[in-house]
Amino acid sequence: MEIPTLVVSDPPHRDVDIDIAAALLGLDVFGTRLKANFAAPEVMLASDAEKATRFTAQLRAVGFDASILQGATLRDLPWPDLASSLAFDASGMRATVQDTVIDIPYDSEIVGVHCRPPGDDRTRRTTVDIDRAVASGHGPTIAAAIERRGILDLYFLHDAAVRRVTIVPDWLDVDEEGVMKELVKRAKHLRLDARLRGVRPRAPFMVGDAGHDGPERRRYSFGTQLLREVLESISPDLRAVPQYEIGSRLAYALNPLGSTEGA
Repeated sequence: MEIPTLVVSDPPHRDVDIDIAAALLGLDVFGTRLKANFAAPEVMLASDAEKATRFTAQLRAVGFDASILQGATLRDLPWPDLASSLAFDASGMRATVQDTVIDIPYDSEIVGVHCRPPGDDRTRRTTVDIDRAVASGHGPTIAAAIERRGILDLYFLHDAAVRRVTIVPDWLDVDEEGVMKELVKRAKHLRLDARLRGVRPRAPFMVGDAGHDGPERRRYSFGTQLLREVLESISPDLRAVPQYEIGSRLAYALNPLGSTEGA
């Protein structure tokens, strides 16, 4: 399968005509309403460029906000690089990543993506050990280790390339809200995407798992076999990554560094 062109929803949407949208999406009214109300970006179609362009126009006509992304865009973004220490000083934020100190000046352009599960979901943590995952240096393993935790991804330019530093407050034993307040207060050119706050992360698709048959798991929703196949066609490393990992990549790709629009 060639790397497809993606049609990605970009909520919040306008007033969606549910009946017409249901026919377009091939869903029942209940499933379509779930799509219209879902707070975070998600893949709506993976196809060739011509079909993606036509489908995007149809989605917009019924009230969805949607954009076209090249699948390779998701593949080319960096994996989470966890900050093992964090400090705010007079001129910028200082993070230690893999024994390297990275300074992020407050006047830097930063795209932040904040993911946080609902309060009643925070005890359902992965069994992957974060320290071992970080020591492995393997991006998919690190993404799996921080599944179902509050995370803050910071995308910025470092040595002329897009860099990603991931803050996991409970791993650092720091106050999540305190870090957010400091960053929002000090970073002058921060665009913060908070649409994954409160989104309950679903499990990736697993063959034979009957838990993936609910109405929220239709078409290219996270946790479907169809999306897994699409992600695998983009990169084998992406096929089984957690929802927050794909969600963060989609959020950044819709509003990347250099974009003139806010998140």
